[in-house]
Amino acid sequence: MTKVSYWYRGHRKNPVLTDFSLEISAGEFIVLKGRNGSGKSTLARMMSGITKPKRGAIEIEGVGNFLDLRKKISIIFQNPENNLLFDKVYDDVAFGLENLKIPKSEHAIRVATALGQVGLAGFEGRSTYELSGGQKQRVAIAGVLAMNCDVIVADEPTAMLDTSGKQDIYELLLELNRAGKTIILATNIEEEARFGRIINL
Repeated sequence: MTKVSYWYRGHRKNPVLTDFSLEISAGEFIVLKGRNGSGKSTLARMMSGITKPKRGAIEIEGVGNFLDLRKKISIIFQNPENNLLFDKVYDDVAFGLENLKIPKSEHAIRVATALGQVGLAGFEGRSTYELSGGQKQRVAIAGVLAMNCDVIVADEPTAMLDTSGKQDIYELLLELNRAGKTIILATNIEEEARFGRIINL
């Protein structure tokens, strides 16, 4: 990420980020730490290919095409409800596979494997409405794993969870990082800053 700037419509003179640069190595655990309004969520959305920077460039492994970034990076949002689209767990986890045009014949095994990785083996037929907040976040992470994304951006994923749910997500993100995934965690929670390299915003 090189000299990235972003401002919201009508606020060009008061940008959220100005000439922000950051280099991340594969397999790192990065913590984007800052108060509300510091730009960490905006940065997370740009990293994951949802929001385009007004200026500057974002690349991963030499790939700078905005659409191609989405194949390598996925984002988990703060509100568990915003991460889910369908009534059934299977359909939610498989949604990204549909977008990537992965053959249908691969869906079942990828979904089952990903759910097993997040501790939800056998949940394929469960209603997403019946899940706890922590379970919903894990379903969202399973969707990312099913797509084999290299980088997971987590935008304050524990903000709306209870203590037990928070701990489950912490342990899962750390486990995925140990397995080789690059994790980018946006947070304003002091406790979460201990998990990786801190980037103060």
